[in-house]
Amino acid sequence: MLRDRRVLARLLTTVLVAGVIGGLMMSSQWHRTIKPSPSQVTTAPPGMMQLVRDEHDLVADMVRTQLAVLDSGVDSKPIAAAERRLVIALR
Repeated sequence: MLRDRRVLARLLTTVLVAGVIGGLMMSSQWHRTIKPSPSQVTTAPPGMMQLVRDEHDLVADMVRTQLAVLDSGVDSKPIAAAERRLVIALR
């Protein structure tokens, strides 16, 4: 019984020390954030931002269409084949 307590005490001590060391290591890591210099920051032109918005709208429409197809119970294999052909054509 005494031996079990010693083993348990040693285990708890080891876990506590490891937790303290790990906590110190993690807390010191977050204080050293690297901030980009102004020369590294570039803004995207308006045309590029519009392209990104258009792509997001297309993906959102595709997801809405897929969800509608799943809800309606229509066989989705022809639609998946058409989407694959579209992806290949856009490459």
